[in-house]
Amino acid sequence: MKRVFVVCISLMCSFSNAEMPQFDKGPRPKNFQELRLYYADRGLSITHKKIKTPQDVQQTNNIVYARRKDRPLHIDTFIPNKVNSLKSVVILVHGGGWKKGDRSKEHTKAAWFSNRGYIVVCPEYRLSGEALFPAAIHDLKDAICWTREHAKKWGGQPDRIVLMGFSAGAHLVALAAAAGPEAGLDTSDSQKQAGSLAACIVVAGPSITNDERAFLEAGKPESNYQLFLGDLPENIPATYEEASPAHWVSGNEPPMLFITEGNPSAHNTIRSKLDDVGIRNEIFNLTGGLHSEWNWEPWFTPTMEVTEAFIRSVITH
Repeated sequence: MKRVFVVCISLMCSFSNAEMPQFDKGPRPKNFQELRLYYADRGLSITHKKIKTPQDVQQTNNIVYARRKDRPLHIDTFIPNKVNSLKSVVILVHGGGWKKGDRSKEHTKAAWFSNRGYIVVCPEYRLSGEALFPAAIHDLKDAICWTREHAKKWGGQPDRIVLMGFSAGAHLVALAAAAGPEAGLDTSDSQKQAGSLAACIVVAGPSITNDERAFLEAGKPESNYQLFLGDLPENIPATYEEASPAHWVSGNEPPMLFITEGNPSAHNTIRSKLDDVGIRNEIFNLTGGLHSEWNWEPWFTPTMEVTEAFIRSVITH
């Protein structure tokens, strides 16, 4: 354990905050248009990363992985002709405040991973305008089970499934990693096919939904929390607790990497609980950006390379 930890940390340190943008003192940009102008004045280009699926990767969209009555749920798969030695499957879960976004937003990351020999899938889940919590986590857990069932056919290993989520998707992967059978968040199918995960990467999403900060956000008009969970926290405190990944930490979690945006202390609660039960967890902090900067250079490459280093250190341990 110590050897792997040192290797991963040393690689993370190679992407130090000094090598990523830093805000100067004074007013900060409020949106990406302002951000691009801000850094253009400082000689730095901010570009939205786009990568096409490599020719030796078979991309298949709109596969049905589950149904909710007459409602099909879809998943996109990226299967390399030559799977790398890790035989790992990466599940990429999109963000959007639980109310918008779709799996196609993760295709650039899927192309990046599959170009390196990883099997990748991008699942759909029901958004808050269609179904309240716990619908989204039910969907993700079924997508994990579907992926586990197909892994060997693709050349992967069912016990080498990695979750990686972004923003609201980060909350969902953290919840899927932490909430075991005792949480009651599995469907009948996912409970039958439950298995361990190899790793979980949480990118700029909440890992606790029942603390003071979450309650302040939830109290705002048209809050995403209210739209997702169904009401104000004071009216449904048990639901906010049930939706909180930190609440369910038990010691059965996979190794977890938390990627933050200028606030390395954002996940202190869950990381402290993971430490207490002996679960490896690490942090990598993005600086000088705005929410979703991981989709843009110069943040995209450090995010992806640190993630791959973490995955490799976990699987080869």
